[in-house]
Amino acid sequence: MTDGTDWRTFFPSFVEFIQTNGLVLLVSIVAILLIGHIITTLTNRYVRQEEIQHGIRKWVRYATLFAVVAAIVVSYYNSQVKRETPFFLFLVGLFLAGVALSMRDVFSNIVGWLVIVSNRGFKSGDRIKIGNLSGDVIDIGMLRTIVAEVGDWVHADQSTGRLVSVPNSMVLSHEVYNYTQGYDFIWNEMRVLVTFESDWERAEAIMLEVANEDFRQKRHHIQERLSKVRRRYLLRYNYISPTVYTKVADSGVELALRYMVRARRRRTVEDAFSREILRRFAREPRVAFAYPTIRMYRAGEQQGRRSSNMDQ
Repeated sequence: MTDGTDWRTFFPSFVEFIQTNGLVLLVSIVAILLIGHIITTLTNRYVRQEEIQHGIRKWVRYATLFAVVAAIVVSYYNSQVKRETPFFLFLVGLFLAGVALSMRDVFSNIVGWLVIVSNRGFKSGDRIKIGNLSGDVIDIGMLRTIVAEVGDWVHADQSTGRLVSVPNSMVLSHEVYNYTQGYDFIWNEMRVLVTFESDWERAEAIMLEVANEDFRQKRHHIQERLSKVRRRYLLRYNYISPTVYTKVADSGVELALRYMVRARRRRTVEDAFSREILRRFAREPRVAFAYPTIRMYRAGEQQGRRSSNMDQ
C-alpha cells in the first residue's frame, strides 16, 4: 500500500462515491426528511393528547435519523465497500471495539433507554421514584431522562420547581417505583389522636363519613382502572373503600384513616379531609384531640385529683 492505487483499493474515494451516487442519495434523504415532517405535522394537527404527541414526535425523530444513516451506509457499501468486504468488516470491528471501551457509560444509557421504551417501565407524564429522586417524567431521551422533581424539602409530593437530568443507566441498577402506570391511585393515611376520655367510636364514624363522601364520587373510576390493571397483573385488593384502624397510643387513642387518592392529589385531598374533620369534631362535645401530657399527683390527695396538662 505504497502508491495511490493500493490506498484507493482499501479506502475507496469518498469523492468518487459522491459523483456516482450523490444525486440519488440526496433525493433519498430529502424524501425521508419530508415523510418525517409530514408525520409530525399530522400528529400535531390530529392528536389531541400531549403525551401521545410528544411520544410520536420523538419516535419520528429517531426513525428519521436512523433511516438517513442507513441510506448513507447502504449506498456507500453497495457502491464502494462491497468489493473489499472482509477488510471493511475487520476495520469496523476494530473501530467498534475501541468505541465500546471508551464509551461504556454512553452505551449503558442507551441500553437503559431500550429497557425503558421496550418494557414500558415508565413514560412521559408518569410520576416515578428512582434512587432518592421522585418526580414527574417530562422527557425520555436516548441518554438521559428529564424529571420534574417533587418532594425533598417540599412536603407531600409537591413540585420543587427543579428539573433533574437522570442517566438512563440508573434503571439497570435501581428499583423504579411508578405511582401512575396503569393505575393512578395510591393508598394514603392520615392519623388523628383523641383523648382516652373521648368517644373514639364517634370520632371514627366522623372520619369515615368524611372519607366516604369523597369515595362515592370516584368509586366507579377506581373500579374501572383496577379492572384494567388486573388484566395485566395479579393485583388483589380485598377492600378499596376507606377504613379506620384503631391503636392505643401513649397519649390517647390513635385513629388511622386509610383511603385511596390520585397520586398527584394526595396533599389536596388530605387538606380537604383535615379541614372537614376539624369542623365536625368542633361540633362534637364528646370528642377532643389529645396531645402528649404529664399528669402530676401529690401524695395524700383525694381520688378526684386535678391533672395539669403541659407540652413535653
